Amino acid sequence: MAEWTGYLYEFYTNKPIDFVFSEWKKKVSAINYKYEYTAYQNDKYYKNDKLLFCYKNKEMYEYHLEHGYNIDMQGEGCFMIQAQKTPFKAKATLFEIEDESNISFKPYDIDLRFNSLFAYVLVLPEEPENSSFSQKIRNLFISVLDEENDSIE
Repeated sequence: MAEWTGYLYEFYTNKPIDFVFSEWKKKVSAINYKYEYTAYQNDKYYKNDKLLFCYKNKEMYEYHLEHGYNIDMQGEGCFMIQAQKTPFKAKATLFEIEDESNISFKPYDIDLRFNSLFAYVLVLPEEPENSSFSQKIRNLFISVLDEENDSIE
């Protein structure tokens, strides 16, 4: 496999990796997927990242190794979560806020300054806008991030 495949979707949250991965494993198992966990330490490329690679069966896994991320004839495919604890310092332009206030405003710049945050990269077989399966997996991951947990805050 020479070129990168898959669609990357990034999330930043205060939800720790252990919590997210524990809940994610439950969700993945509920849709009859298996997962493979890998933890890197001081790796040249992955630093101290943790990965959860998800696949339905041996055939899907082997096809992925040969062809990369893809959607099979049943409309499903492999997907992965890559996670790391990281500082986050960035400037962003705020266009909208996801809440029920329905407040409208003109876009404006904000500064984000976090000494410690958890970064997750969801790797999907296709863009969620083009694949109902990728949309389903993205929504499933968001449901994990949106879960209430009193030990987190």
